[in-house]
Amino acid sequence: MRYCFEDFRPGDVHELGTVTVTEEDVLEFGRRFDPQPFHTDAERAALSPYGGLIASGWHTAALFMRRYVDGLLAYSACAGSPGVDEMRFHRPVRPGDTLTARVEILGSRPSLGNPATGIVQPKCMLLDADGALVFSAVLHSIFERRSTTTAATPQQDDPVACGRG
Repeated sequence: MRYCFEDFRPGDVHELGTVTVTEEDVLEFGRRFDPQPFHTDAERAALSPYGGLIASGWHTAALFMRRYVDGLLAYSACAGSPGVDEMRFHRPVRPGDTLTARVEILGSRPSLGNPATGIVQPKCMLLDADGALVFSAVLHSIFERRSTTTAATPQQDDPVACGRG
């Protein structure tokens, strides 16, 4: 199914799969993009307030984004995003953690500037193995609207899905 604007209703929950964080990935991301000792050096991280190596919050956000694309956006008529609200890093993410990605739809509205699209407001979450929230953000995602002449459940490869025909 190709998700269009009309397919997102407040209260809908989409499970997006899991990802396991590796020490190698934490170190690589930290060294490349957020070179603070608790992201780049296990020995110095052990002396930090975190008591060990943790993933950068930006790395955590990127892990979520990958699950969002692979689990939902790749099967949608998403046309981008005008922004993110309320991004939070609730708990440290450590090597070995397995995180579950989830999206809950908070709301949606037709676009004021483009009647062919609508804005969906998903709350994005990553939860650890115990179900504790480690990351959240509220997005504003733009999706194409379904043409009134298109079937209610178009196929992913349907070129006229969501008004593209």
